[in-house]
Parts: sequence; structure tokens; C-alpha cells
Amino acid sequence: MKNFVVIYNASKDINAEFSNEIKKKLEEKGCKCLIATDYGDDPSKEYTTDVSEIPKETECLIVLGGDGTLLQAANDTSELQIPILGVNLGTLGFLTVVEKNQISKALDLLVEDQYEIEERMMLQETHVGADGKEVRNLSLNEIVITKGRFYHLVSVKVLINGEMLDQYIADGVIVASPTGSTGYNLSAGGPVMHPTMNGMIITPISPHSLNNRSLVISAEDEVVLEFGPVRNENEDEGILVLDGMVRKVVHNGERIFITKAKEKTRLIKVGSKTFFEVFHNKLGIKLD
Repeated sequence: MKNFVVIYNASKDINAEFSNEIKKKLEEKGCKCLIATDYGDDPSKEYTTDVSEIPKETECLIVLGGDGTLLQAANDTSELQIPILGVNLGTLGFLTVVEKNQISKALDLLVEDQYEIEERMMLQETHVGADGKEVRNLSLNEIVITKGRFYHLVSVKVLINGEMLDQYIADGVIVASPTGSTGYNLSAGGPVMHPTMNGMIITPISPHSLNNRSLVISAEDEVVLEFGPVRNENEDEGILVLDGMVRKVVHNGERIFITKAKEKTRLIKVGSKTFFEVFHNKLGIKLD
């Protein structure tokens, strides 16, 4: 690899100091490196990464921040299909597996073409917008319908390929990808899938029931989430959240359609650590 773009979280890389350090290291190795403008605090920008800034010859996006920064970058640049290396400047970091003190070695491996690319399944969410046109969004981790008011439960009907699965009275419902299985889904008690698998996980959030469990389904299935009132309330509303980002307010009777996206996120893996080693390390699990 010779052509790089650094995408950074300005709240974690103050004045882009670490970004410029990476740029200098790569240029010393005869590479080209551009630091993308951070628009995270600009409400006039729809995305935090302006994809028009990214040169066509770019071979790698180096994303500095936490998992949230990488998720945003993955969504912003999904159409480009450029491999992404995540560098952890946050706390947990399941996706940003390279730590700050490991960056020099990681850059050496990238320049020497000693790396692997893991293709991760993405989710596609569609709904009908206020203008009657179809709106399409992508998600790497999860799609969530949750309550709009903290003291209210919501009712969400879940249909799979047109067949009714269940109606959850809960704080919400998560539909997670394998990559997202270690995120909100894990916190809500859902199962963990190896991130390179294909499939979806449906997990209710704090369901008002004793027998509701997560369900793992095929990546080829279509999931429909239908938002509804609880206890015959006439007016209620929820929130549609993709990868931690609020997309819209959901009203009674609205349907959200979820399928496997044609796009994939291509994550770069450097070094020999396996997913299970990362999983154990991040969660502080000690093995004998």
C-alpha cells in the first residue's frame, strides 16, 4: 500500500497531532497520505467524512478514534469500498483493534503488504419517508427501534419474511449484524457471532416478559419491525437508531424493513491476534 487517507475524531486527536504523526511516518516511507477534514461539530454537514475529499487512488483509510468513529466512517465511505484500519483512541474498541502504541508496527506491515482484509456484512434499512419516497440507510453494527420517552415501553411487532415472529413489549428491539453482536446486542444479553459470518440477531431490550430470547436468523431473511402503541395509547413515538446515530422518529403503524446490504465493510487486520483473543482482552476475560 502506498496511498492513505487518515480520518480522525477531533475530540480524541486534539489538533490532529497524532494524525500528522502518522502522515509524517508514511511520507518518510515514500507513501502519500491525506488527512481528511473533520466535520464532527458542524451541524450543516450530513456526514463527518466528506467522501469527495478522498482521492480515487486511496488504498487504505486509517480511522483514529473509537468504535463510534469507525462506524461513522464505514457508513460514510461504504460506496467506495476502501479497506479500513481502525486505531483505538477510545476505551473498549472491538473494531479499532490497533492500539495507539502499536501504530508504527502496523504502518510497517501495511506498507509491506503484510495484512489481511476481512469482509464484514452490513445491514440495509429502508422506510417510507415523509415525501412518500423510499429512504435507504446502511449499518455495520445494528439497527434499533427504541422508546422516545424514557419512562414508556414500546410495542414492536417483528415479522420475518412476512411471517409474524413476536410482538415485544420492551424498551426496544435490536437487529444486529455479526460485527454488531459484540455491541449493544451483547449488552442486552444477545449472543456473540464470529464477525465474518453472515446472519442477523434479533434481541429485545429489557422485554416485559420472562420468556423472550434472542433469535439468530439467516442473512437472506427480511426483517420487518412495526412500531405500535402500548395499552391502547393513541399517540406514541419511538426512535430509529443506526449504529448509535438517530435517523428518525417512528410513529404508530410505521414499518422498518431490514435486509442484508449489497455493500460490505472491508476491515484490515494486521498481526496475528484472533477474534477470540481480542474478545477476551476487551472484556477482561482471563483464561487458565
